[in-house]
Amino acid sequence: MALRVGQMLAGFLTLLALFILVAWAHDAHLRARLLADLPSAGQFIDTPQARLHYLARLHDDRSTPTFVLIHGSSANAHDMMLALGDVLAPHGTVLAFDRPGIGRSINKISDKKMSDPRLQAQEIHQAVKQLGHDNIVVIGQSWGGSVALGYAQSHGPEIMATVMLAPPIIAWYGPPFWAYRLVTTPIIGPLFAHSVLGKYGRSQLYAGAEGAAYPEVSPDNYVHDAALALILQPRAFITNAVYAIQLKHHLADMQKTHLDMPGTQGKLLIVHGDKDRTVSIEYNAESFRLVRDDVELIELKGAGHLLHHTWKNEIADAVLRVLRDGAVRPGRHVLEKTAE
Repeated sequence: MALRVGQMLAGFLTLLALFILVAWAHDAHLRARLLADLPSAGQFIDTPQARLHYLARLHDDRSTPTFVLIHGSSANAHDMMLALGDVLAPHGTVLAFDRPGIGRSINKISDKKMSDPRLQAQEIHQAVKQLGHDNIVVIGQSWGGSVALGYAQSHGPEIMATVMLAPPIIAWYGPPFWAYRLVTTPIIGPLFAHSVLGKYGRSQLYAGAEGAAYPEVSPDNYVHDAALALILQPRAFITNAVYAIQLKHHLADMQKTHLDMPGTQGKLLIVHGDKDRTVSIEYNAESFRLVRDDVELIELKGAGHLLHHTWKNEIADAVLRVLRDGAVRPGRHVLEKTAE
């Protein structure tokens, strides 16, 4: 009897292993097809703790600003360059980075250690300086806005302005997204990421984009042109999950120095939609503004979380105005969309 049970168990495990191998191979094939159709890669640069992928639009006049674009969760450099590259390129050099471990960038240290927005900012700043650029204007969206804040905390005197678009700033409570908990679970997580992620994730890219844009609409061909499928790489997805889970802990620590950020006085601009369902304007941007009375908050009426695409001209105008004036205009200001 025991022998028969053992044979049945062995047979079951063999079938399970075969199923996993087939699912793994099918998922890899699916991802390969998705990734092959994406916009071409840009350039790479090594920093002490990462290998960073970046896109560049260089300006002939090196005395003009260098706009450093930092993307949000699940996105990449293509997303930010697609949104703001055209409107900023006439005014200076534009550099858009895949954050460490995301997109085509690779971490040289653990994901958990690199989950600190301040450390990600340090690696990006190192890359900018290695490339020989000065007059830095940092622009980060969503998770990238948290990195932009970390950038200002660490390198405030070296930055002309810091622009945060719908940024998480204040630590929150509650459990992380179930998929993030799943993929960071030992053994089960990597199996899911390599055998199910492509099949499940592909169907969620369009829904996720529309959800982020709501109540507005994402640009035509956005999912393809922003190379959103890069997040379906198992390595990048797991890294992104670790970052998402750890962010609130880092924000709690960063809150301790909101009033002690040398070189940032009059240089902090937040732009946030009042209809954003992903990051709350009141909980984050307004709370920060009440602590820092030198901060400017522009509230976009009717804007969702994808504001860097749907309000790109207004964002560019605000950034250029700050650079022209030499400082932000403290307070909370409401901006409505003008008829086109």
